[in-house]
Amino acid sequence: MALAASLSYPLLRSYSSPRRRHRRSAVAASLRPEEGIVIVGAGVAGLATALALRRLGVAAAVLEQGATLRAGGTSLTLFKNGWRVLDSIGVADELRAKYLRIQGMRMRSPAAGGRDLREFSFEEEAPGQEVRAVERRVLLETLASKLPPGTISFSSKLKSIAEQGPDGTLLELEDGRQVLAKIVIGCDGVNSPIARWMGFSEPRYVGHMAFRGLAEYADGQPFEPKVNYIYGRGVRAGFVPVSPTKVYWFICFNRPDPGPKVTDPAALKSEALDLVRGWPSDLLAVMRSTPEGAVVRTPLVDRWLWPGLAPRASRGSRVVLAGDAWHPMTPNLGQGACCALEDAVVLARRLAAAADADAAGVEAAMRGYEAERWARVFPLTARAGLVGALVQWENAAVCAARDGVVIPRLVRLGPFLEHTNFECDLLEPAAAASP
Repeated sequence: MALAASLSYPLLRSYSSPRRRHRRSAVAASLRPEEGIVIVGAGVAGLATALALRRLGVAAAVLEQGATLRAGGTSLTLFKNGWRVLDSIGVADELRAKYLRIQGMRMRSPAAGGRDLREFSFEEEAPGQEVRAVERRVLLETLASKLPPGTISFSSKLKSIAEQGPDGTLLELEDGRQVLAKIVIGCDGVNSPIARWMGFSEPRYVGHMAFRGLAEYADGQPFEPKVNYIYGRGVRAGFVPVSPTKVYWFICFNRPDPGPKVTDPAALKSEALDLVRGWPSDLLAVMRSTPEGAVVRTPLVDRWLWPGLAPRASRGSRVVLAGDAWHPMTPNLGQGACCALEDAVVLARRLAAAADADAAGVEAAMRGYEAERWARVFPLTARAGLVGALVQWENAAVCAARDGVVIPRLVRLGPFLEHTNFECDLLEPAAAASP
């Protein structure tokens, strides 16, 4: 059945028993029967995909398990490729006005004074590069604000998924509703139930964890717009100004297993400070300026999409994955959010181009998206994992070589950032998609 039909008659139906029907909350009742594409997950990949489709004239519904947009997390560092996608879907300038453009990078040792190892200027080493750290919450709110009211159905947690022959894919939600969709786009994050249903393995813990925090300076933060990296033995840390009043920081540290989850905000902040006690005072000052509730600790995971071994990113013409649900990667290259944004525009273009196609044509569009994106994300995932393994070395001799030879003499920023080259034309707004 042609994808274009999703703009003219119902392809998505929402079912519930009379007993359950009266219990729906207002936010959970925003599913509409005339939408044929259902995106599961209102994170970066999900909202960017919905907006890209919208700009190409294709409507989609978004299911979000939370009662609101997820405000958790701190900030996301977006490079040139991420900003090109944000330009293409029409939200980049609104975000640029709020966040500082990072001018360069400074690398230091963990001694109290922070001995300089190397300093780079983006303009000199990588002309045309654009780097800004963006609050995750604000990015999600900005993307959501460009979608029509009712696009996102909150309090809609997926319970199960099942194929329903030629009718589509049946999504059963925790509150008892059942949604029959012609196309499902799984953007439900690292621990994606849809990816699990499609046969993907659980993400692999890579042996180190990260603390992240967002410091607040009501009277203005004092730092130059540079990325600051500090390398120790098995521990590395850094911070980067986000806005005139906020600074993002992180610590990566080795640990054989993730251990128990810690939820006490004071304990998290204390543990993070203990890891870098005696390190440069500016890092410690940033950490101490962070509200306790703005510190998170997460295990770092990835999934390498080995050719011939990993399942396909799509199942027939019905289900396809994007973002972390398909290719979770470690943050060592700063490409997780950027790649999710790239997925969004590539998938949207492929599906919009198949608007007049039958099921075979839609399946071909999904396979084309998978082939194009696999060639991009598999090398990046592997590279991010290898970079993380190298910089987390604890061996004293290796770390001495890193600080004395590799960073000062061998590292070149331009070649290192070649992966941020991504062509992305503007998505010209099409006629308004059907509501």
